[in-house]
Amino acid sequence: MRKRLAFVLLLVARAVTAQSAPAQPAVLPNQQALAPRIPVRAATTRASGDTTGYWQQRADYQIVATLDERVGVITATGSLRYVNRSPEVLRELWVHQYLNAFRPGSRWSATDEREGRLRFQELRDPDYAYERFTSAPRVNGRTVTVEYPLSPDSTVVRLPLATPLAPGDSVTVEFAWTARPSTVPRRQARRGRSFDFSQWYPKVAVYDRDGWKPNALVPAGEFYGEFGAFDVTLVLPADQTVGATGVPVSGDPGYARVMAPGSERPRLAAQAYRDVPAATTVRVPTGYKAVRFIARNVHHFAWSTSPGFRYEGTSYVHAPSQFYRFPIWDTVSVHVLYRADAADDCSRASLSESAEKRCVDESLTQWQGGKALDQTRKALRWLEALYGDYPYPQITVVKRIDASGTEFPMLLMNGEATLGLTVHELGHVYTYGILANNEWQSGWMDEGLSSYQELLQAGDSRVLLAARLEMANDRNPSQPADTAVRRLRARLDSMSGEQATTVREGTAEPIGSRADLFRSFAAYNASVYDRGQSMYQALHDVLGEETFQRFLREYYAMWQFRHVDRWAMQATAERVGERKLGWFFDQWVQQTGVIDYALRAPVVRKEQVAGRFQWVVTAQLARVGQYRHPMPVGVRTATGWTVIRTDPLKDVQLVQFRLDEAPDALWLDPYGSTESPTARFYRLVLPTR
Repeated sequence: MRKRLAFVLLLVARAVTAQSAPAQPAVLPNQQALAPRIPVRAATTRASGDTTGYWQQRADYQIVATLDERVGVITATGSLRYVNRSPEVLRELWVHQYLNAFRPGSRWSATDEREGRLRFQELRDPDYAYERFTSAPRVNGRTVTVEYPLSPDSTVVRLPLATPLAPGDSVTVEFAWTARPSTVPRRQARRGRSFDFSQWYPKVAVYDRDGWKPNALVPAGEFYGEFGAFDVTLVLPADQTVGATGVPVSGDPGYARVMAPGSERPRLAAQAYRDVPAATTVRVPTGYKAVRFIARNVHHFAWSTSPGFRYEGTSYVHAPSQFYRFPIWDTVSVHVLYRADAADDCSRASLSESAEKRCVDESLTQWQGGKALDQTRKALRWLEALYGDYPYPQITVVKRIDASGTEFPMLLMNGEATLGLTVHELGHVYTYGILANNEWQSGWMDEGLSSYQELLQAGDSRVLLAARLEMANDRNPSQPADTAVRRLRARLDSMSGEQATTVREGTAEPIGSRADLFRSFAAYNASVYDRGQSMYQALHDVLGEETFQRFLREYYAMWQFRHVDRWAMQATAERVGERKLGWFFDQWVQQTGVIDYALRAPVVRKEQVAGRFQWVVTAQLARVGQYRHPMPVGVRTATGWTVIRTDPLKDVQLVQFRLDEAPDALWLDPYGSTESPTARFYRLVLPTR
């Protein structure tokens, strides 16, 4: 998800109590008082650093949900087949009802109140969201007690098991529930006849090597899910158009009916999956339709529906680049749904005249005429080149009610259509959707990485800046002749300076901190997005261009459709880079700091070697800041720059150059490839005698 730069303060009506629940101690597994703020051991990765001995649970869902537009509610029944692949006996299941975050009484609302945001705290019925069981869940046919240990927050559910679940065994859990999004948009919403169901079903928590990982949904942090298959039938009014995770195997999603002139006809990819089970019998009221979606190798299912959507589609054709342990489709269906009724829809949002015009632009103008389709194809090409082949039969991008964007497997809910947002959110289909980290515990692994790959795609990273400066060979690379490059360097240097200020003032927090323990949502964003992006920028510089590219592709090939943690990423980088990197990940994930080195005591000596003169330049490099880095040091002569790399594990070291020309300058990081805010202070003039 892309971070939001501002929050709209909404004046809304008064509170209702959360779903009733028995009082329990407000402590969840892995959140006890002594639980580490930052992980100190691997939650999923074996000591070997590879997938040998790796295990994860499996969760397969079958759901039928009927939308009643009059009250904005879905009524649903479903089953979860849960397979215990762990070596432990389980005596309970933990489940999330995340839609209950967007209402009074939730921990999300309490966080908003504490940080001065008014969104859901004072909503009255029917404006707040909810997800409620309409009957007690049944496990293997036996009714179980529903416990809400964080009451009045009801986003976390404990289901005690009457019969323990042994390793290798499975249980079937039957659910019946209703769900309603809120009228205040945040990741989910409803407005008029339009609905964004991002969170809407009882989602089983992850059980990994550390045990159960349930978490209350709060503004900071997102999700962690078990992989499996979804078989979801949506019963909708006949004129609705729906986009979702998965492929529609039966029923009409409505694309052909609302297709824009000139668009390719919808390619539904209904035959993408083999061995699709027979559909269950579904009651379809008069004036409704049933659309069945199948999705495999996913850990979430989301959907959006509106009669106001317009459809544009195409096919993305590519040849698989290598062998993977999962299927690759050579033709990927690309679906885009945006608002043909933008003027009417935006008028319902009670916006100012200028904001309403912007709303129409972000709902219609930016999308139509193939613009959003082109952005999606470009993003797919870029991400396949960066990580590897896209492993799903389709991708759908929908215009959601909320601003910014949120990612789901095979589905992007975006508030606007820009290349940067599409690259960022589709990047999350890889880092979160396929490489499934715990976003609530390690948001830097997906938000930081997707932010950095967005920078790379735009050509705005330090590594690319340094390569351009090296090619230009300007005598003063801090003020390059190319205006665009000069502006980029100034912008990147400003960002590094801002982050250094937060460290100096003591407001920076380690990026590896658990999301709900950051002091504020703003602090969380600054850490997992901005500092996380800087971490990958630094890792790119440490590994070098070719090795960094191989690292990303091997990380993807080895860990796709698995849970990843810091140790999976570190082991891959070490294996590909053929060096130990514990020092790098320790400092960036567990600590705060800056890359700060001092260049001192330069000496120039002229020597005669084999009848030729050489100039020997020596200087002392000393680490001053908290972070280590293989700092580049450069000497300038009449023909250009000579740059060497130093040892990051030495606090004090001697750097030496042997040159065939007289040097006149010694600079620390002349091309600006590092995140050091102080390197500019060490641009030393050398004596020319």
